[in-house]
Amino acid sequence: MASSDRYFPATILGGRLHVHGLPDWGSWNPTRLEWADEEFVDMFVGADPIHRKARTREELEAIMKEPRGVSPTREVWMHESLIDTTRRLWEQMVADLTRS
Repeated sequence: MASSDRYFPATILGGRLHVHGLPDWGSWNPTRLEWADEEFVDMFVGADPIHRKARTREELEAIMKEPRGVSPTREVWMHESLIDTTRRLWEQMVADLTRS
């Protein structure tokens, strides 16, 4: 699988990003991310309206701001170029949960 075509999944719940493979506490460990190629991701995105795909930070921000509607969660598949952005969002979520 070409590196540029890899995506990893997360769930957006309550405006927070819960990355699949990582617990909602502890330290960031990118070796635990679950990777999929774009063809696999597109099967989900095209078949289920709760699935989204983000290639850029702007796309991810727009997805996170979408109204929740009937479903309280959304699944987002993030391009590997978003790993640093994802880490910041994940660390913010961990800090918020620690304060709660």
